[in-house]
Amino acid sequence: MLDVRLVTTSLAMLIALMSVALAEPTKDRAASAVQGDAEVRPIRVILPAPWEPAATRADAQPAK
Repeated sequence: MLDVRLVTTSLAMLIALMSVALAEPTKDRAASAVQGDAEVRPIRVILPAPWEPAATRADAQPAK
């Protein structure tokens, strides 16, 4: 009886470890030669300082 439990537990652990290993992204994969613009240059957002008032749309657009 002990052998059946040991084999069942070992098989369950093997399946669990394999599923975790397959679910993780591969870090050793070589970078592709063609990269999109979003991967090359991150998008940066400039936020106002806490002591400066936030500019409204009317303030941001120049008068015509």
